[in-house]
Amino acid sequence: MSALDGLRHCPDVATLKPALHRLCETFGRVARLDVLTAVHEGTRQAICFLRLDSPEQEQALMQTLGVGRFGGEIVFVVDLNSAVDKEVQGPSSQWVEFDSPRSCARPGL
Repeated sequence: MSALDGLRHCPDVATLKPALHRLCETFGRVARLDVLTAVHEGTRQAICFLRLDSPEQEQALMQTLGVGRFGGEIVFVVDLNSAVDKEVQGPSSQWVEFDSPRSCARPGL
C-alpha cells in the first residue's frame, strides 16, 4: 500500500488538503499546492499539483510516493471517497480555491 492510498478516505478537498500537507511536509515545506477536482469514470478525483522548497526535497517525495512531474510541478491523482452526482454526465473538472496563504489558487476553467 502506498502513502497516497491513505488519502482515499478523504471525502472532499477540504479534508484532503490538510492530509496532503501532513504527508508532504515530512519531505519539506510545501511551497505551493493547487488542486483540480475531476470526475473520471464515475469517480471523483483530486489532481494535485505540488511544489516543495527544494529540488532535493521534491526528488525524495517523488521517489517515495512513486509520483512524477508535469510542467515542472509534482503531479498525482487521489480518488476521493465521495459519491458523484447522477446529473454529472461524462468527465468534469474545476479548480478548487483555498484560502491558505501557502497555496496558490487558479481561476476556474
